[in-house]
Order: sequence, then C-alpha cells, then structure tokens
Amino acid sequence: MLDPARTVELIKGALFDSEATWRSYLPEAGDWKKTAVLLTGPMIVAAALIAYLLGLLFSGLSAFGFRPTLFSTVLSMVAGGIAAAVVAFIFSAFAKVFGGKSSFALALAATTLAFVPGYVGRALSGLPWIGWLLGIGLTIYGLVLLWRIIPLYLEVPAEKLAPHYAVSLIASFVAMIALSVLIGSGMRGGDMDPRFGGTQPGTTGAAGGLFGGIARQGELIGMAEDDRYDPPRDGELTEAQVEEFIRVMQRTREAVAERQARIEELAEQADNGEQVSFSDLGTMMSGITEVAGLNTAEIEIVKSAGGNWAEHQWVRESLRTAWLQKDINDAVAHNYALYQEYEDQLAEFIAQ
Repeated sequence: MLDPARTVELIKGALFDSEATWRSYLPEAGDWKKTAVLLTGPMIVAAALIAYLLGLLFSGLSAFGFRPTLFSTVLSMVAGGIAAAVVAFIFSAFAKVFGGKSSFALALAATTLAFVPGYVGRALSGLPWIGWLLGIGLTIYGLVLLWRIIPLYLEVPAEKLAPHYAVSLIASFVAMIALSVLIGSGMRGGDMDPRFGGTQPGTTGAAGGLFGGIARQGELIGMAEDDRYDPPRDGELTEAQVEEFIRVMQRTREAVAERQARIEELAEQADNGEQVSFSDLGTMMSGITEVAGLNTAEIEIVKSAGGNWAEHQWVRESLRTAWLQKDINDAVAHNYALYQEYEDQLAEFIAQ
C-alpha cells in the first residue's frame, strides 16, 4: 500500500546514502508489487508531473520552445512504467546467464533505487537552459549506481559483472527503440510506421526473434566467460593452434563485414521509407555489440566449432608477445618462428 513517508525516506536515502539504503531495503525487495507501489510508480508519476508543471512555467524561456501537454505527460507515465518493467526483466534474465540470481522483483528494486537520480533529472528537465544538462548528468550518475547495486541485489559474480552490465544495457537500449515504435503505433490507432514492418501477422514473432537474438548475445558471452585453458608448460604454440586462429579470425572478418553491409542496407531502407521489421533490429543489435567491443561474432565462430575461447585468447596473446619480443626466451623464439611462417595471414590480426 502507499506510504508517502516511506517513499520520501527511500528517495532521500537513495540520493544521499545509497548503499545503506539499498541494504536496508533488500529484505523487502522480494515483493515486486510492493516496490512498484512504494517507489517505482510514485517516482514515475512525480517525475512526469513535476516536469509538466516546470515545463508550463518556463516554456517561454526554454531554448527549445517546448510546451508539454497533459496527454504527453500521461503517455510518458505509461511509457515509464513499461520501460521500468522491461529493463528489470532484461537485467534479471541476463543475471542468470552470467551466474547471478534471476529475480524480476529484485531487479525491479535494484533498477528503481539506482535510477532515483535519473527520475530527479527527469523531473527537473522542464527547467530552462540547464534542465536537459541536469537530466543527462543525473542519468549518468544513475548508471554508475546501477553498476554498484547489481552485485548486491542480483549477485552477479565480479568477474562477469562487466559483460552482464554491457549486454543488459545494450538490450535495454534496443528494447526502448522497439517500445517507442510500438507507442507511436498506438498513437496512430494501430498502424505501424511503414519503416518498421507494419502490424501484419508475425510482428510478435519478429519481436520474439529480436529478444531471442539479444539472449543469444548474452549466452555467447556467458559461455566464453566460463571457458578455462591451461597453457602447456613450455609455452609453445602448435601449428594447429595457429592455423585454427587464422581460420577463426578470417571467418570473423567476413561475418562482421556481412553484418555491417546488412546494417547499411537496413539504414538505407529506412532512409528511403521502406519497411524494416522488428527482426531486423536483431541484426542491428549484433552490430552494436561489435561496436561495443564485445566480439560476439568471434566468440560464436569459436564456440560453434567446439572451440575454447580461453585457448583462443591465449593463442592471440602468445602471437602478440612473439611479434613484439621475438626471441627473449625459447618459447617466444619458437612462437615467433611460427608467426613468421604465417605472417602474411597473421599480420592484420596481430601486428596492429
């Protein structure tokens, strides 16, 4: 049930004494309905209403000349509630992939508490000139807090926190794009923007394909993180290892080039007003992960052939060391001789 005093207490604590507040609320965080009524819902509503009132007061002074409406404010509340649920679901789902605890209730509590500064930024966005800066700054601060609260609430291991955080954020970003398109469709009475594939049968399946692709990205990174490899005592590479490394890297280069070409094609289609389906967002998701440096194409090529990602990384580092040092010891000299034998194929992947 609503408890305004407790809500204010949690908001103040999340802003000024975050870690103590997180720990004190953790025993209550297992009930998502309580979090929604006590904190998530009130924050969404209050932020939207304050932004609306400030927007009305200062609309004449706004650098962008924007004047909010009640309809846009209500719509932002609805979108905020859906977004909060989607983000919590994504962080919970990927927590399981990366060895943490899958719990929607805990994820909703964690993301809501971490994003309290972001909600404050949203409320202050109606201020002239500095509102948007405050919004950006406080949102960034919320992302920092989210990084810190995830191990506490979802128990993601420290060594897997970075990939879990990166993949969850990217998936959330893609989901927000899909959400904005769906909301836009609702405002037009159910007719989708033609650039996004319409509301024909299969839209649900396409969206499922999108999130299936997102889950696949997380699974790949999780599998790679689980791989272990004990290098040989002599530290020497074999010809088979070098040849397999070359095969993987060449195929990765081809796969990334194909993916980039597809993304360029989709961008051109959108620019020309042609249909781009939700399933195509899965392709864009893959491209975004490569830009973010998550190397999922390379991981997938290694793992789909039954390879060991840790061994692949060791081969890369051994070749790199050999290229840099050449002959500082017997192992490096041996590996450098192999590098020279395959230099024409290895140079673009190692000597960079």
